[in-house]
Amino acid sequence: MLIRVVNRLGAFAMGFLSLRLTHDLGASLALAGLVLAAFGAGTIPSRLLGGVLATRFGARTAMLAGLLACAAAQATIGLGRSLPVVVGGALLLGLAYELVEPATQALIAQSVPDERRASSYSLLWAALAVAGVVAGLLAAVLTRWSLGALFLADAVTSLAAAVVVWRRLPADRKPDRTEVRAAWCAVLSRRLAAWTAVGSGYATLAMVVVFMLPLAVQAGGHPAALTGWLLATAAAAAIAAQRIVARTELSLTPATTLAIGYASLTVGLLCWAGGTVPELVTGAAFEGASGSLLLGTQQAIASRLAPPRHAATVLTGYGLSWGVGTVAAPLIGAPLLAHGAATLWLVTAAGAASLGLGTALYQRMMLRHRAPRAARGGRGRTPAGSAVHPVRGSDRPGSNGISGFGAAG
Repeated sequence: MLIRVVNRLGAFAMGFLSLRLTHDLGASLALAGLVLAAFGAGTIPSRLLGGVLATRFGARTAMLAGLLACAAAQATIGLGRSLPVVVGGALLLGLAYELVEPATQALIAQSVPDERRASSYSLLWAALAVAGVVAGLLAAVLTRWSLGALFLADAVTSLAAAVVVWRRLPADRKPDRTEVRAAWCAVLSRRLAAWTAVGSGYATLAMVVVFMLPLAVQAGGHPAALTGWLLATAAAAAIAAQRIVARTELSLTPATTLAIGYASLTVGLLCWAGGTVPELVTGAAFEGASGSLLLGTQQAIASRLAPPRHAATVLTGYGLSWGVGTVAAPLIGAPLLAHGAATLWLVTAAGAASLGLGTALYQRMMLRHRAPRAARGGRGRTPAGSAVHPVRGSDRPGSNGISGFGAAG
């Protein structure tokens, strides 16, 4: 977690890539959208390669490779004086960006009890958000000097994180081929494919925020530094929301937590559609809180779809949803922003509301389907003194797989 926090201190730069292209180098909004989409396309093989490195060589090797490659790409973007050089750096960054994710997420799945994974993944998100508070403040300061300086700061923190990996993580144990083959077979699960498809919807909305927020703030006539303050506000809200996840993890179903998260995201995006500074700040708070509620729960569900020893490959498969979202977001967001910031945020708010409604309807459907079946199965069969609830049974909020997503609470 320390490694990711150190790296996160500079990760604010990605939200300013669109401004680096348009404001500093004169690229059109359409070209910036294509470059961001190409960056997103690169994250798909990046995630796969990260899974390969984590399963074949171990977490330490995978994280070192990812951090060093990111540092090189970020330095290229920060120092580049021409559009082709910066575009090349952006493409390289896409290929390196996701290398560390499978290893990081697998370490949590392998070391945390099943029923506490949602809060643990949310804790990782909140820890990154703590660093994000500092990062947002740095962004607010550095944008007054140079957008390129943001990417140079990001490169420095990537190198610092690589040093922490080198000194703190133990040497990797190389698994045998049979173990590696079994791990990759777990990715072919239909349940994982279905959950990855669902995750792609949220990932698209989240990446629209990452890529389009700086441009939308600028389009509203606000200074670029305001984006940094909005990022800091969102990060602070994510910290508070993580505590909610930790306290309610054993009492709320995953579907309920997700529905609350989508509601928070919808409210935040609607506030942004207003465009005033108070509305932007309020929206940032709701959007930041939604991240802790949604990300931790979604990753916890994905991690339960296979044994912990296969976590790196399963989370590699689920993580492809972020590659899809990163490709789709600029292709969707840039044309919407061309019609105005209000249009952008209203459409994305409708998308968030649709995902939340779908989640709520799914849970209601599962409750209706399971309750009669559980009652029939439990009639006269539950031994006296048994602690098994006729509806909950093994489908408590912390139960395995997607079935736990719709379990009774």
